[in-house]
Amino acid sequence: MVDSLLAWLLLPLGVVLGWALAKRMPQPEQQSLSTEQLGGLLSHLAGDDPDQAIAALTQAVEIDQSTAELHLTLGNLFRKRGEMDRAMRVHETLLARPALNPQLQNQVRFELAQDYLKAGLMDRAEQMFQDLAAQGLFVTAALEQLVAVYEQGRDWKQAMQAARQLEAAKGESKRAVIAQYYCEMADEARRAKNNAEALKLVRKALDTDKDCVRGSLLLGTLSEAEGDFDLAAKSYRRAFDQDARYLPEMLIPLQRVSEKLGAMDDFVTFLADAKQVSTSSLPLVVEAKMMRQEGIDSMSHLSTSLETRPTRAVLVEFLDVLEKRPEVIAAGLDKPAASLRQALLKLIETSSRYQCSNCGFNPRQLFWHCPSCKQWGQIAPVDDGLGPKA
Repeated sequence: MVDSLLAWLLLPLGVVLGWALAKRMPQPEQQSLSTEQLGGLLSHLAGDDPDQAIAALTQAVEIDQSTAELHLTLGNLFRKRGEMDRAMRVHETLLARPALNPQLQNQVRFELAQDYLKAGLMDRAEQMFQDLAAQGLFVTAALEQLVAVYEQGRDWKQAMQAARQLEAAKGESKRAVIAQYYCEMADEARRAKNNAEALKLVRKALDTDKDCVRGSLLLGTLSEAEGDFDLAAKSYRRAFDQDARYLPEMLIPLQRVSEKLGAMDDFVTFLADAKQVSTSSLPLVVEAKMMRQEGIDSMSHLSTSLETRPTRAVLVEFLDVLEKRPEVIAAGLDKPAASLRQALLKLIETSSRYQCSNCGFNPRQLFWHCPSCKQWGQIAPVDDGLGPKA
């Protein structure tokens, strides 16, 4: 811990030392920092006095324009350390130099825009990234950052526009991301009780990306709310066909609308098919619950399920059946079984149920936009197996 902290504190010093050594090598027609100025800069960094180091660096830049590269390096280092005031001061000071060549000036503007973004100064960041992109400078990088600005501000229409520009600039499809923006707007309309607008938006999402699982799930939810159970059932099934990992998100809703449609035979067939495709144990649990509703002993079914797909959900259902059996009650084991079941339920409630396939983030709820890596549509349900995690 101490070693890593020391390394982190010495990093700026190492940057300057490396730069200084490079400047000592013979280079035609270039000036160097004076020994006094360089010594002062190193002294301030070594003494953990970054404000004085910035002042010393500013003084040096007025004498030697080639130190602009060091300016950029230190400014970026401050940004990575979260010292946004210092990062902005370094970059703003450098940008104010009238003699700065245009290429370097634009590089500084891009770095400063990133400072603004990380500092939460969204209007400044947006304007600077827009200007850079409009001038054809750092187009791809500026558009990517603009998308991040609009996503953070939940300005989905602007995010769409920037994503389409980025699509054209990179020659890389952004349909899946744009479909997510439509879903975000559809969710907002649904929360505002405007189901008609939400339906229109979710259809645009599916028109944009036919493989949008979120769009299918949302269309199912909206259709069910409108009483269109047939479309709801088709939408939930479509979500499973698009990505079987999302079975836990659609199985219970599909069961619910199947009951309303009087189509439970179709649902039972779906359960059988789903078990062949999905690794989730939820179909086994649903089958057990249906057996109990029909007065059929599900103990044998659950015992087999624990052998083939041992998960917490199956074990909870098994214990629920077990604690009600006469022989278990007679032996006084019903209360221990119930206690174990309750403990498992609490464990399930507090455990991560999802995982991001991009960064490994493990949330307890489904996020369509990963809070960790900021990727869209990468978080999906994971099995709650009883064995050790891989």
